[in-house]
Amino acid sequence: MFVLVNVILLLGVPAVVGQGLCFLPFVENGHSESSRKIHLQGDTVQIVCDEGYGLQNGGNSIVCTEGGWSAAPECRSLNATQSCGPPPPIDNGDITSFPLLKYPPGSRVGYSCQAFYELKGHGYVTCRNGRWSEPPKCLDACIISEENMNKNNIQLKWRDSRKLYAKTGDIVEFMCKDSYKAARHTSAFRAVCHEGKFEYPKCE
Repeated sequence: MFVLVNVILLLGVPAVVGQGLCFLPFVENGHSESSRKIHLQGDTVQIVCDEGYGLQNGGNSIVCTEGGWSAAPECRSLNATQSCGPPPPIDNGDITSFPLLKYPPGSRVGYSCQAFYELKGHGYVTCRNGRWSEPPKCLDACIISEENMNKNNIQLKWRDSRKLYAKTGDIVEFMCKDSYKAARHTSAFRAVCHEGKFEYPKCE
């Protein structure tokens, strides 16, 4: 590894080394504390671009993948004249304006999630250099059914419902059904929805 690093630094190899290794060159029109260093697959590197410049992915970081950097480690001018096509679709969400065939540079388009889905990330995308920035995500809702409650011998504490939807971060309270008690190692009957999942308490 020591020999490989020396060879790379001496030859000034490009940003992609391959086989899970990425070399970060000097970043023009910006800077990074990780410049001139080798990074392993999975490493995240922060890049700060100068005023009027930005990364291709619209963020401020890139990730080393098996095939190289997730986005080019270059700070590009945000004053480009390239327009963008329709904004990227997202699962369980929609754009909040009437879609156009072309958007001028600097255009911003907002998103909203469908009922019971939670928005994660910026609620909009921006057109830069002919590309849209990273769109947000709509986190899955938690679905609580009669079947799951029967399986764990529990019922809802506050409402009688055959099906309940909860958003990420919502708390759902349960209680044991009549003639059942909390199972061993079950101490909490308040389940927190997290991206479509939560752990059911159990009674026996």
